[in-house]
Amino acid sequence: MKPYKNYNIFALRGDKETPDVDVCANLGLDPKLAGTPEINEAAIRKMHKGNYEGYLKKGYSPDEALSLADANADGIRQEIKKLS
Repeated sequence: MKPYKNYNIFALRGDKETPDVDVCANLGLDPKLAGTPEINEAAIRKMHKGNYEGYLKKGYSPDEALSLADANADGIRQEIKKLS
């Protein structure tokens, strides 16, 4: 198997112990995303959905939950952009 670069946010932060394939497996993402920058957007979308649902369960209104989930996702996107 040809080695590939890990693009997940943990690898971008310097973590050499968390490969993209593990991120895909842990988040239930398509394994074809491993070794591609697209892994992060897929992970962000999954996180966004989970955050939104979590905020709703905590009693936030749908608008508040969406705003908070959007802010979290945007923050991660900005960090990835800086690290890439």
